[in-house]
Amino acid sequence: MLNRQLKWIVIIVTAGLTVSVVSYVFELSRVCTVRQLGIAEDIMHYDKTKDPQLCDMLNSKISQFNDACKSNIEELDCG
Repeated sequence: MLNRQLKWIVIIVTAGLTVSVVSYVFELSRVCTVRQLGIAEDIMHYDKTKDPQLCDMLNSKISQFNDACKSNIEELDCG
């Protein structure tokens, strides 16, 4: 009886911790500073590759970031 209860307690605690961690990670990914660092990294990658599809994707990301975070990052010239 005790083993069965302990098993369910462990399952419930593990599920709760998993939900908490997933929730934290998704919330963290929406923080403006973290998003800005991701965009900066993508821009450095674009500077190396000059891939036009990456440029379009980055401009879309930058536009969404500027709207959501009240920022003014300049969009790239995809030429």
